[in-house]
Amino acid sequence: MRRNSRQQPSEAFAAEEQHRADGLARRIVEISARPAGAPETSALPHYQAAYQDASGNAAAHTAQPEKPKRKWGRK
Repeated sequence: MRRNSRQQPSEAFAAEEQHRADGLARRIVEISARPAGAPETSALPHYQAAYQDASGNAAAHTAQPEKPKRKWGRK
């Protein structure tokens, strides 16, 4: 997901999405531990897609550090 250059990062939204991603990751592990053919295993691709979406949103809306004005080791 690319952010519009005018759009500012939203740390609150990023934190919510990171929390959602963490919960989805836990659920993915639980589902993956089930035996093959268990009803929950059919939902695994949906949980994985939701995890990728939440993680991407969290990363896209987190403020990134500014680039240093000078390179390390250079004058």
